[in-house]
Amino acid sequence: MAADALRRRLAEGARGEIANATEVAREVIDHPGLFSSLIDCLEDDDPAVVAHAAHAAMQVALDRIDLFDEMADRLIAVLREGAAWELGEQLPKILARLPLSATQAAELADILVAKLDEHSNIAAGSALSALVDLADKGVVPAERVRALHETALTSPRKALAARARRLAKLVQRLA
Repeated sequence: MAADALRRRLAEGARGEIANATEVAREVIDHPGLFSSLIDCLEDDDPAVVAHAAHAAMQVALDRIDLFDEMADRLIAVLREGAAWELGEQLPKILARLPLSATQAAELADILVAKLDEHSNIAAGSALSALVDLADKGVVPAERVRALHETALTSPRKALAARARRLAKLVQRLA
């Protein structure tokens, strides 16, 4: 599957659907040479392509997180600049699993803190989960994450407060 064909497949289907993301992810896993084309689609002008690419990237990360090892800076930039809520949902899950430098971890943490105030409850919840994961790995300060978690627990946003409740045991363990 060439880059143009990959993009065309990601353009199919409604934005709110998974569409061809699973099949594209399998193709990328089977043919890692397509990986950079998938990442390029995270910055596409078509919101459906971005949404489907984000879902496919997450599925690739479940099997081949190693493909993302050299992509942290780019994914951080995409997360910072991208407006699609699907990026806010999927990229924090991927980035929290990568080996990050102290600079990358600090930049990512700042972006994730800003995402807590995003309109999308899904993106806000994913940001909180990623912050807890990063603190659990010891790459962001646990006290900062504990304070953010406390704020999320009392959030008027029911979905964010519910996510915070689900994370409470993990937050209690943070060093």
